[in-house]
Amino acid sequence: MKKIFILLVGISLICGIFIGSSLWAKSDTYTQLRIFNMVLKELESNYVDEIPIDSLLKGAINGMIEALGDPHTDYLSKKQYKALMMSTKGEFGGIGATIGKSNKRITVISPLEGTPAHRAGLLSGDGIIKVDGVSTGDKGVDVVVHEIRGKPGTKVVLTILRPMIDEPFDVEITRAIIKLDAVPYFGMVDEKIGYVQLTNFHRRADQELKSALDSLFSLGAEKIIFDLRLNSGGLLNEGIAISELFLSKNIEVVITRGRIEKERVFKSKRSSPYGHFPMIILVDGGTASASEIVAGALQDWERSLIIGTNTFGKGSVQHIVGPFDDSTALKVTTARWYTPSGRSIHKPADLQGTDLSKEYGTEEDTSEIEKKVFTTLGPLKRKVYGEGGITPDVIIEFPKMSKFEIEILTKGLNFDFVVQYTATHKNIDKDFEVDEKVLNDFAVYIMEKDLEFTEEEYDSIKTSLKKRLKQNIFSNLWGLKEGYRVRVAHDPLVQEAIEMLKEVDAQQNLFRFATEE
Repeated sequence: MKKIFILLVGISLICGIFIGSSLWAKSDTYTQLRIFNMVLKELESNYVDEIPIDSLLKGAINGMIEALGDPHTDYLSKKQYKALMMSTKGEFGGIGATIGKSNKRITVISPLEGTPAHRAGLLSGDGIIKVDGVSTGDKGVDVVVHEIRGKPGTKVVLTILRPMIDEPFDVEITRAIIKLDAVPYFGMVDEKIGYVQLTNFHRRADQELKSALDSLFSLGAEKIIFDLRLNSGGLLNEGIAISELFLSKNIEVVITRGRIEKERVFKSKRSSPYGHFPMIILVDGGTASASEIVAGALQDWERSLIIGTNTFGKGSVQHIVGPFDDSTALKVTTARWYTPSGRSIHKPADLQGTDLSKEYGTEEDTSEIEKKVFTTLGPLKRKVYGEGGITPDVIIEFPKMSKFEIEILTKGLNFDFVVQYTATHKNIDKDFEVDEKVLNDFAVYIMEKDLEFTEEEYDSIKTSLKKRLKQNIFSNLWGLKEGYRVRVAHDPLVQEAIEMLKEVDAQQNLFRFATEE
């Protein structure tokens, strides 16, 4: 039992790193540790079956973490720790989706464009309730991510629970090497307006974004649409570096505060090399973590108009402790992020991923979230909200897909059709448009795949289907960048941003479009 007691002290010391030495002054803590030791001894001595002590101790660690109610604090196995380290370097094997936890369920935060997850039709907000038939249950995010990853070319079956769909359904996905380009696409969308999308914050993100902006301004861009939708974030330092591309020198970008960890104020160390051009940032429920730092800082300083839907609300700081002697590690939340105006980006764990923007101003909702109003730091002193992600200045809902369209996507029928169609139509050029004949061919194709639908159902999705099939065909024939170009050209939120930018010559004038409170 001496060995067991040493292990228990080790666990306690791990906790002590974060909760401070003052904890040991509390007599009840030592009492509880003695009780824990006695329970462990009793189980080892008298339980009906032989129990591996390591399993009990790891179970105790996981129990402590579960009691925190924080989906971002986790005890990492050797493989999980290794996978986490690999993912920050910009390349890994898997399906190409950022996974988090929302409403106590493992959830797809965002599928990455052009990856197996995206091609399989996974959507932001999809709950993953099983991996290869095994329930995700109370497993941590990192555990499930490890289960989903595997050797490229092998298959994994995810059981998905999707909002507005009554029954769960299975999606089979073939794993692949996932290379994370921070900027998958940029281009001119008008003779004076440039568009750039940032999908993650790996170690080269600021360099990739600067290169894209340099190109856009050299092409004549005077105004920018900066797309942060489905960007699940990443490294804090990269979030600050990205913000510096748009802000003046020596102003606050983000503040971190913890119970033990001292407040830290991160300021810009350089001025924007591009000046104060008009800019709009696009956000949605998949905009999380470091991307919320950027959106929050630029909103607070009135540097950009934010449009879209409420962001995810992942505003906490995690530190990795380890690896320990057995190559495991502890990922622990030590602080939360605050925007320069003092807003907490963090949304309560049971509300993460939900859109709180609809709750503002309702007669029956007088919650604390609604009351937490802040003021921007620019000359306009505009009203902004905290404690629930970043609320856009202009809330614009993206059109919802019907159950029928979702079924087409989840079964991958659009991609399968495009592969077949492009193989048999060799004369397609970049003037190609999806016409009624192509739509009729697709209808026949999905009927042959035993998909049942009515004529009314098919007619209702023709407009969106034209755009999606064209994007798929261009991606298949000329690569992902051409597919992106087609998608951006038909993106309703991008079109809204273009119309707004056309009407202004200065950033301050953009805020006249902001929702009045």
